Amino acid sequence: MTPRWLSVLVLGLAAIVALTGCAGQGALRGTAPDAADMAEAPAAPVLPEKSGPASVAPEAHRDVVKTATMRVTVTDTTDAADRAADIATEADGRVDNRTDDAGSGAGRAQSTVTLRVPADRLDDVLEELETLGFVQNLDTRVEDVTAQRVDLDARITALQTSVERLLSIMRDARDPEALISAEDALSERQAELDSLRAQRTALGDRIAYSTVAVTFTAEQVGGPAPQRYEGFFGQVKRGWDNLTEAAGDLFLLFGYLLPWLAALAVVAAVGVGLVQALRRIPRLSNNSRSASDKPPQIP
Repeated sequence: MTPRWLSVLVLGLAAIVALTGCAGQGALRGTAPDAADMAEAPAAPVLPEKSGPASVAPEAHRDVVKTATMRVTVTDTTDAADRAADIATEADGRVDNRTDDAGSGAGRAQSTVTLRVPADRLDDVLEELETLGFVQNLDTRVEDVTAQRVDLDARITALQTSVERLLSIMRDARDPEALISAEDALSERQAELDSLRAQRTALGDRIAYSTVAVTFTAEQVGGPAPQRYEGFFGQVKRGWDNLTEAAGDLFLLFGYLLPWLAALAVVAAVGVGLVQALRRIPRLSNNSRSASDKPPQIP
């Protein structure tokens, strides 16, 4: 092939490639959206990520009232009740009620205490109470009072708003009748508001402090075993205890008989007075007779 034909062939191939490139760009330019079309087209929705399980909303705060009931068998009920009171005090709680029964020959001694302890320390207090003796039963209950608390808060807020509105009306009132009517409504709503606040305070105390009712029962019938006196000094102590017990009984007997003695003293005083009065009557009559029997004296 001559150089002339070779040049013609190269130029032809170059022309073909140029025409093919222009056609491709035209096709792409015809299919690609312009800026106006992109502005008018709606944005594609954003799909949520699926990087893991769906997140759960945090649980709302719940208000609960916790109560516990225990029955424990111990050797000394009084000592166990004292230790239970100490446990409640150490937990920043208190003792609301206590009853001690020494028992008799037909029954066992019992001590019952009602403790109020912080709700967050209830489990710790129960564990310490279980160490005082043999636990016969333990009952723990939880009451959800969230709805009651929310209702009280809503009613208190509404009444507080109403009271403030009535106070504003009373400040701007010019009519005496309207002022009297507003005062009556204000006193009624204020009393209701105070009652609701008291209920809310009591409910808050029940939520903050759990109630624990513990009953301690003695192991032996009739309560603790009687004290034993051994040796010489033991007998001396026994004699002293009997002496003080007898002196105490005599003092109590004197206190029992004192009203009767006072009444008898009054009756005796009245009787003595009557006897003395009756004795004076014959003397007076005799004196009057002797005076009448005497002849009159002539001056």
